[in-house]
Amino acid sequence: MIVSQHLACFITDLETERCTLQAFIELLKKEENALVQGKIEEIDYLASDKSRLIEKLIQLDEHRNEFLQNHGFSLERDSIVFGMSKQHSDQSKIQILWNELLELAKIAQQLNHSNGLIISTHLQHNQRAFAALHCAAGNVSLYGPKGQAYI
Repeated sequence: MIVSQHLACFITDLETERCTLQAFIELLKKEENALVQGKIEEIDYLASDKSRLIEKLIQLDEHRNEFLQNHGFSLERDSIVFGMSKQHSDQSKIQILWNELLELAKIAQQLNHSNGLIISTHLQHNQRAFAALHCAAGNVSLYGPKGQAYI
């Protein structure tokens, strides 16, 4: 396969990665909504889709890195586009896709962090409620953060 065909495949792979990342972001938004509304069954349903998309993103990332390494490019985030710009005329398309991927990854990271905070808040609330119920039932032995018993 000649260089332009390899590059066309690479661009197609970047476009697929972009679409998959956009789908992942939409799923994270649905997850956030379900968390806020307390829809536990929906969260369980979304978890399997989330795992599937994460697996696909990992495969796409590995495939992209393999392509870059096989063609002598650095895997540094900022040097990918720069390295290709020296050798290929399709650099502007690659640069646009790469910048979109970086921006989408940032959005996904922020949403995932936000969802993690919501989950953490729910967990803390549930732990406090459990401790209150435990005490109300007359079982006042609790454990501290280092496993020591409080009586």
